[in-house]
Amino acid sequence: MNRNKEDIRFVYRLVSKRIKLFRKYRNMTQEELAEKTLFSRGLIGNIESSKTEQTFSLAVLYSFAKALDIPLELFVKDDIADELKLLGITEEE
Repeated sequence: MNRNKEDIRFVYRLVSKRIKLFRKYRNMTQEELAEKTLFSRGLIGNIESSKTEQTFSLAVLYSFAKALDIPLELFVKDDIADELKLLGITEEE
């Protein structure tokens, strides 16, 4: 597999993990997030699971950021430890 494909998969997995992290931080179910974003619960589940090759657009990511009231850059930034500390959450949530 070429390096570019690996990088792309890494970014999707990172963003998927963060969507789930921030959804749980907001004490929202997948269903509640689906209602706020107008996406299906199934799509959200697929994105969060990272088990499928689920891709999504920047517009979709923006919708998650707005619904979760989280700055867009926190979904893709390499190191967000300081920001998470300010929010009072840990990566494991």
